[in-house]
Amino acid sequence: MIGEVTRAVETATKELVSVRHWKDASFISLPLVYPGGTSVSVKISPCAGGFRVSDNGGAYREIEDVGAERSFARTAATIAINEDIERTGEVFFVEVPEEHLYRAICDVAAASWRVVDRVYSRLSDDDERVAEHLRERLVHIFGDEALVKDRKILGASTTEWEVSAVVKAPGKTAIFQAVSDHPNSIYRASTGFHDLAGLISPPILIAVVRDKSTLGPRLSLLSQVANVIQEDQPDEVFKRAAA
Repeated sequence: MIGEVTRAVETATKELVSVRHWKDASFISLPLVYPGGTSVSVKISPCAGGFRVSDNGGAYREIEDVGAERSFARTAATIAINEDIERTGEVFFVEVPEEHLYRAICDVAAASWRVVDRVYSRLSDDDERVAEHLRERLVHIFGDEALVKDRKILGASTTEWEVSAVVKAPGKTAIFQAVSDHPNSIYRASTGFHDLAGLISPPILIAVVRDKSTLGPRLSLLSQVANVIQEDQPDEVFKRAAA
């Protein structure tokens, strides 16, 4: 039994951390995951007096993927000061002698992760503020009794989706989802809508956005499966969408 535990632990440990060498640099993938699901990694290369440890722009790429790159500079500057990490453009780094290499790897990876986590948290807060405003609007339009308290809906894949609002009417259910212009918000809403549309008796699906024009080509991702309306449109538009 002890041998089995040892083997299992050694196997798991090898999967937790991986190292790849390329030319004069090494890349370490760490058991730390960005909010988007990608493993945090650091690049190690030689420099005068020791080694340069950087996130190789990983945090910026994660933030860029969700369309929030404008939030990077301010957040990164704060994290770099607080964590005593250097930053040049889109990259976090430190330069250390060999005896400080372990600590440098940990510090750079943690700083890179914190930047992404903080930006993602702000995006979630922004989406929730929009959703709260939407629910207030729907109470005004349909009445408080029409809004279902439980906003978690099972899709065709049995995945549970938390939506902005569920409006019940005799014989039908309408799902309203507040969607910001961040790609992450759009992709999540589109995925959820497709899953809900696959139900045997699918609900009416409505995406509520600030301005359709700011979504660009991503608007089609929503309009393929849902009715897309703007939050500033008249009450009648909301009523027709849910009919």
